[in-house]
Amino acid sequence: MKVLISNDDGVFAPGIAALAEAFAEAGHEVVVAAPDSQRSAASHSLSLGKPLRVKEVTLGGASRAYAIGGTPADCVKLALSRLYPQAEVVVSGVNHGHNIGTDVLYSGTVAAAMEGALLGRKAIAVSLAYSREDTYPLAAKAAVDALETMRRCPIPERSVLNLNYPDRDEALGVVPARQRVLRYLDEYIPGVDPDGTPVYTLTGHLDPAMEKQDDDYSWLERGYATTTVLTWDMTDDDATNARKDA
Repeated sequence: MKVLISNDDGVFAPGIAALAEAFAEAGHEVVVAAPDSQRSAASHSLSLGKPLRVKEVTLGGASRAYAIGGTPADCVKLALSRLYPQAEVVVSGVNHGHNIGTDVLYSGTVAAAMEGALLGRKAIAVSLAYSREDTYPLAAKAAVDALETMRRCPIPERSVLNLNYPDRDEALGVVPARQRVLRYLDEYIPGVDPDGTPVYTLTGHLDPAMEKQDDDYSWLERGYATTTVLTWDMTDDDATNARKDA
């Protein structure tokens, strides 16, 4: 198949190289279109009213690769419009750090895949544990396998298969799992710029006391890879319809 690969960690991130090589080795045609620099937590933002700089680069496994001065969603939108409209599949990642639960709302990795889904392509987002830098090839292989599974068991149109690889050398298996609301212990650290302007820096981490449930976070903690089908539609039908009688 013709596969467009993107991410939010930047075009030269190790995760994107792992994906390009894995899909090429599996016999797919690969083109890469990704941000020219780190764009984590860019969500689904677009660059409106400003030109996007495009530079062709060399990347192993890819027949062509582009470094683009924009967001992850910019990269996919531009690629499917101009650079590689023939793409049948959009794969985003492998992100350094899980994109699970409510984190998908902030994720540029998920947004790149979702942009592909909105434009009518099969779409997969792939992420691994932040604690690991040595399992990119395993996560990439899991993404190749996930595409094969999608052929046998398609997901709905305009949806994304969100794949997360656990903090292990080898996943114990793959579990379809729902999202959970993640609880963070966040803090804004105050400071002062050189010009005297007050600044605040966000820091924090997941609450380790979160109880295990039947969800993506908990199955990853148990050592399993997880897949969750995400859709753009955040409508709560019951709550919306209930307002008709309010």
